Amino acid sequence: MKKQVIGLIIIGVIAYIGLGFMEGSGSVAVNYINTDTPYDTVRSLPPPEFEKTDLRLTRAPGLRCVSAFAVDNRTNQILYDKRSEIRRPIASITKLLAAVVLAEMDFDLNRKIMISKWDAKTSASSRLKIGEKFFAKDLFYAALIASDNRAIKALARTSGAAYPEFIRRMNQTAKKLGMDSTSVVDPSGIFNHNISSARDCVKLLNYALKFPIIKSALSTQLYEFRSLNHKRLIRIGTTNRMLKSKWKVAGGKTGYISASGYCLVNRMQDEHGADITTVVLGAPSNSYRFSETRKMAKWAFENLDRKLADGGD
Repeated sequence: MKKQVIGLIIIGVIAYIGLGFMEGSGSVAVNYINTDTPYDTVRSLPPPEFEKTDLRLTRAPGLRCVSAFAVDNRTNQILYDKRSEIRRPIASITKLLAAVVLAEMDFDLNRKIMISKWDAKTSASSRLKIGEKFFAKDLFYAALIASDNRAIKALARTSGAAYPEFIRRMNQTAKKLGMDSTSVVDPSGIFNHNISSARDCVKLLNYALKFPIIKSALSTQLYEFRSLNHKRLIRIGTTNRMLKSKWKVAGGKTGYISASGYCLVNRMQDEHGADITTVVLGAPSNSYRFSETRKMAKWAFENLDRKLADGGD
């Protein structure tokens, strides 16, 4: 009996150690959030199912990026697909998910928020100084226009939900949208463990643009505001060069950390009314994420416009 007890203890210890190694393999010092907690206020939506296109497409251009995806928003049909299902870091595209959570919470945009030392920690460069106060709306715009990490962290911190709960809501929102390849650990995208796919990024942007405040921010090229206590004027410009393109861009978001490469998601229309959403993940430089997006969009619009010219709807 004593030998059996000792044997069971040994097996338990081995299992415990084994699980510990499995949990820590290849990870960095990030406190992971349990995303399985149900979030009752999130309404379930039928996830968009992308379909194979019925168009006779011309030869697709080669793109210098890890993955890319383009969808015809009128039909939900796939126009371009380069490794769109692989999971990889998406950097500041993560901010779209945080913005959706805030919008669904009906967050008070007139709230006054002070930038804290915590907001500034691991936040990269920022125009927002510790101790300055801003309206929540100005921080919301700074987060989506200039991709300011301090801004989105301050909004998450003061959202009314505890920070771990806010991250849970981000992950539950991703599940609601059918973003099965997505998991996040912070609202800014600064960590490597904010993971998604090109397909999921299309679902995220198209849903985010349903909210007027998000659509307004994502389509704004220049924005200025003042700190409330120091009265300092701050001018910010968009990181998304596609807003200056020849197409009508409803909105888009950039993302970059070293692990993700240069990323970009956009929704746009041409003069004939063709409506597409494009994603480029892992481009080798800032300029390439825009040039490859333009190349993909030009090709997609040419194919869709040819269908319209042939009498298609």
